[in-house]
Amino acid sequence: MKGNEHIPVPRPVAFWSLAHKFVPARLQLFGTAGWVATAFILQQAVRLGSSVVLASLLAPALLGTMLLINTLRTGVELLTDVGVGQNIINNPRGGEPEFYNTAWTIQILRGVLLTILALALSVPVAQIYDNAELKYLLPFVAPVFFIAGLMSPSRFLLQKRMEVRKVATFDLVLGAVAAIVQIAVVAYSPTINALIWGLIVSTAISTIGSFYIIDWRGHKLQWDMPAAKSILHFGKWIFLSTLIYFLAMNFDRLYFADAIPLALLGVYGIARTFSDTIMLLFQHLGNSLIFPKISASALRGADLRRSIGPMRMVILLVIATALAIGVSVADQFIFLVYDARYHAAGFFLTVLLFSTWFSTLSTMSDALMMGVGKPSSVALSNGVKLAVIVALLPFILTNFGIHAALVVFVLAEIVRYGVLMWQTRSQGLGFARQDILATMCFVILAFVFRETSMWAGITGGIDAWIAQASISHV
Repeated sequence: MKGNEHIPVPRPVAFWSLAHKFVPARLQLFGTAGWVATAFILQQAVRLGSSVVLASLLAPALLGTMLLINTLRTGVELLTDVGVGQNIINNPRGGEPEFYNTAWTIQILRGVLLTILALALSVPVAQIYDNAELKYLLPFVAPVFFIAGLMSPSRFLLQKRMEVRKVATFDLVLGAVAAIVQIAVVAYSPTINALIWGLIVSTAISTIGSFYIIDWRGHKLQWDMPAAKSILHFGKWIFLSTLIYFLAMNFDRLYFADAIPLALLGVYGIARTFSDTIMLLFQHLGNSLIFPKISASALRGADLRRSIGPMRMVILLVIATALAIGVSVADQFIFLVYDARYHAAGFFLTVLLFSTWFSTLSTMSDALMMGVGKPSSVALSNGVKLAVIVALLPFILTNFGIHAALVVFVLAEIVRYGVLMWQTRSQGLGFARQDILATMCFVILAFVFRETSMWAGITGGIDAWIAQASISHV
């Protein structure tokens, strides 16, 4: 019997320990992704519902003016973006108080600078767009920059710790509160001033709420020189990337604001709101899950590609199916929920959703390149996209109308994706075959669903698309 004491006995628990080491991690990632996706979809549903209500309360021209103001506001923010959040998530020291407090201090200083800049640019911008209202509307919006600059870095700290459920819940609650505030203010006074008051109040609520999702007592104004140098060094590429990204994503709004009537700009803004929702979902997933996951992983090249490939393919097929359904009924959806003033957005949305597919592919590649520390690749791809839009949009709009001009955005996204595909392949992270297969599925399903919806009496089929495309607005 004593001899048996020295005989190694197989222990089944060793297998289960090994299984728990790997399987739950993947299941947890899927579960977390599902939670983030669900919360974000609910948040976007609230946002889109708010858009429908506001459109019923306001004239299209007011929505067009607010679209221009929000676009200019975003542009001013990106003029000094050094990637505070990305630094906290990506840097090994990001969780240290000295680092994130320095980042917070930089963010506050940036908010002050942006407020001053917004005040200084009010008159020149009003002159550029020949819109006297902007002379007082832009200074009215200026305090938003300072209020947003005070926001706690808690969201980025939670993302770094992969506690994205807290962030998703926080965003959902704040999104609902912001929508309620905006609708209440506009219902009381359906004017452009009410829209701006709603923006200011909702931004203040978000800033105050950000101090309650972690222990805010660790926050203080601080300046750690090594941390500041690290933030600004990494931030130079973030600045370039986000600035180019803004111009690539918003050149249409800035250009259309001067080239088409504000009422038509408001209608176009409705379509952009819906088409951007899907892109924002996967951009949000990339920033919340893929980017921090890759940043923390030791895998690179082919090993990293193999580890994320299967999950990526499943996600793409789900997106392809859902987006194809959206394309097939987009115009009928607009006709159903908006009054006749906004029906032109139906065809706009159909075309923009085709663009959204390629934007989704690019967004997934963006997260990969940011995760392996290559933000310059993101800047390059957006720069090429911007060049395509700037070169083609004015010519196509002037000579062929706004419907033809929308095709420029599809082409620009395809070119952007091509650049990113080349960049990811150089890192051993190319997914060309996967993306080609998923794209074929998306296109085929979009046309099949459209024809099927015609037989079901929901839409007019592909012929209705052709009829809508023949209508010229500009």
